[in-house]
Amino acid sequence: MSIAPKIAYPLMILLLLIGLLGGYFAGQATAPAATKTVTVAGVEVTKTFTVTVSPGVGLTGEIPIGVITPLSGPLSSFGAQYKAVAEALEKEINDYLAAIGRAWRIRVILEDTAADPKTCLDKLMVLHGRGVKVFLGVETSSEIAEIKSYIDANKLLVISPSSTSPALAIKDMAVRYTPNDIYQGKAIAKIMWSRGVRWLAPMWRGDAWGDGLSDSSLKTFREICEASGESCGILEGIRYDPNAKEFSVEIAKLNDIVSRAIASYGKDKVGVLLLAFEETAAIFSAAKTYTNLGEVVWQGSDGTAGVTPLLDPVVADFSIKVEFYSTLASPGVSPKADVVRNLIREKLGTEAMGYTYFFYDSLWTAVLAIDLAGVYDGEAVLKALPYVLDHYIGASGPIILDENGDRAIGDYDLWAITFKDGKYQWEVIGIYKSLTDTLEYY
Repeated sequence: MSIAPKIAYPLMILLLLIGLLGGYFAGQATAPAATKTVTVAGVEVTKTFTVTVSPGVGLTGEIPIGVITPLSGPLSSFGAQYKAVAEALEKEINDYLAAIGRAWRIRVILEDTAADPKTCLDKLMVLHGRGVKVFLGVETSSEIAEIKSYIDANKLLVISPSSTSPALAIKDMAVRYTPNDIYQGKAIAKIMWSRGVRWLAPMWRGDAWGDGLSDSSLKTFREICEASGESCGILEGIRYDPNAKEFSVEIAKLNDIVSRAIASYGKDKVGVLLLAFEETAAIFSAAKTYTNLGEVVWQGSDGTAGVTPLLDPVVADFSIKVEFYSTLASPGVSPKADVVRNLIREKLGTEAMGYTYFFYDSLWTAVLAIDLAGVYDGEAVLKALPYVLDHYIGASGPIILDENGDRAIGDYDLWAITFKDGKYQWEVIGIYKSLTDTLEYY
């Protein structure tokens, strides 16, 4: 099956298809195993799935869905958007369930993880004790790694909109609606090379996410460098403590690395790759005191795209000066994208980040899969999910998962801070297209 890049079908039609599909499965105990090969952006993905439904068993009452997400801490900009979507969708989904005559409703339970893996596990265990079996919004790969053993042992379904570590590309109870960082690493390397960077100085968060994205980005940059035959390479890197609040030592070291490279190769050939979260504001505050660090281009990632602290004038000017671009998985094209975009603008006065569209779809598809399974059970809902995704197109377009439950492939928007109408703001300035390995600026 080939998926067209632009979707013209409203979600209501697709929900009708889901309803018809649910009616089909309600009439039999076990649907036969199916294997299907689909093509997504030119890449073939084979899926095998089976769903079991208990005939005559219906859902009633209130079904809790846990949204555990960073409402404070280094990724609170993302968590704020997830919270706004969850609160708006709770009523929308319950109205939908009432309209189709269902005897059950959802109740969204929000918990703050502060992007801390241990806190994430603690909150998940508490909610599990309260009967929650489906969880959304788990933001980071470090959090997924921390909860993995528990959710697998207890058959709890987790749908993450933003965990990207390649190390977590395995079959388990965690489904990820974003491509893993093998793809983002390719995008980052291509972007930095196209910007003239030939000598790359990496600085990254020392956790599952930072290590994975650093490995992927540097591997691809090295491959491009070797194939070019040019004088190029990777400079000494700095892996920092993810709990750090102050970066004077790290930035002093980075300045030494960059200054030596500038002296040897020229400032137009040197660039900094920074893989960080909202602590980037503190990093920039320290970096702006060094002349040479403001003379080279900087590149960010999904950890910095659209984050609010970088709009502070104290650091926003440095971001503009070094042309700090950040990659973020693109939500694609869909009629429902405007719903999310307008909601975030209205509620928060900011632009919706790519992962927010994925979160919107995670909540809708989780509910549709619960309805299709006919029972509130993490494993049963996971088995029903592929059938839902085959007939669902939401805010992020069609969702095709690979054999590990990760989004099969994706493009990446380029985010940058601009100064317009007297204020600093985030803006999407281009896109990297994975299929063609090309970069397009708007």
